[in-house]
Amino acid sequence: MNTFKRDRNRKIIDPYLHCGFAPSHRTESMPKPAHSRLAEAEVYNAHGIVYSENGEHDRATEVFDKAIELQPDYINAHYNRGLAYMRAGEVDKALADYSGAIQFKPNYAEAYSNRGIAYHKKGEAIYAIQDYSTAIGLNPELAEPYANRGSLYLSRLDIHRAVSDCTQALRLNPDAGVAYGTCGVAWLHYGHWKKAKADFTVATILRVDVSVLFHHFYESPKDFVQKTDIQIPADVAAMLIPQAELPEFEENARLKLALKAYDNEELSTGLSARFAGMSREEFIYTMGKYGLSPIRLTAEELRKDVESARKASHQ
Repeated sequence: MNTFKRDRNRKIIDPYLHCGFAPSHRTESMPKPAHSRLAEAEVYNAHGIVYSENGEHDRATEVFDKAIELQPDYINAHYNRGLAYMRAGEVDKALADYSGAIQFKPNYAEAYSNRGIAYHKKGEAIYAIQDYSTAIGLNPELAEPYANRGSLYLSRLDIHRAVSDCTQALRLNPDAGVAYGTCGVAWLHYGHWKKAKADFTVATILRVDVSVLFHHFYESPKDFVQKTDIQIPADVAAMLIPQAELPEFEENARLKLALKAYDNEELSTGLSARFAGMSREEFIYTMGKYGLSPIRLTAEELRKDVESARKASHQ
């Protein structure tokens, strides 16, 4: 599915990546209660998820309350109520619920990850890093704690660790637009303008408002220059200025911009293909029509991609 089209109306308002809701089912660590009470609690939990996803966080927490009243050790309801509280901006209540979920399930990586966000929002960096690191230790396949720990490292100007964590987050989840944006801000500190521009471009493709994310670290491009004594090129600085709407591109315009970005060595073939809304093989095949060549690939990568492109052209 074309991510650009699927998420075209989404704009980031929170520079964190939250682990999602826990579904309505009994976890292995829960004792077996009376079936009717569990079934009723699961129904409330499912309804609470729907309310919260629709932005009705007050109704969601009320419904999760009922699930917990029926089943006090219902881990998923504690966790989900915490996420609903976070979305409503009630960080302390979220923190308490995540801690409750962890008490019932000490190896709950997602709860540690989200509790790390709560500490992060409260400005308690040490506790946040501890929770993100615990989540990673429990489940190294989770992208969210890597991305959020990278963001925290960036705010503490530990640029190397920030880039390392965000890069790992993107290996685990190539659609983690927040991690692209955070990496882009990190590259500014090194003066790697092409890398910064490329990551900001991909973040925008993934419907992340880069200016909002940048504002999480600096008030404006001018503020960045004053604090770091690093002058940002005008074309990069323009990407960090708030816009009324995220840019939309017609299909043909996206293709031309993607080809130009690749030709200018601003994006790889994979990222250019994502911008154009096609597979990497299709993009490489299209490049030939415009006189471009993927010569930056290794010989083995080139051989494989040419073969894939040939197959794609005959489908």
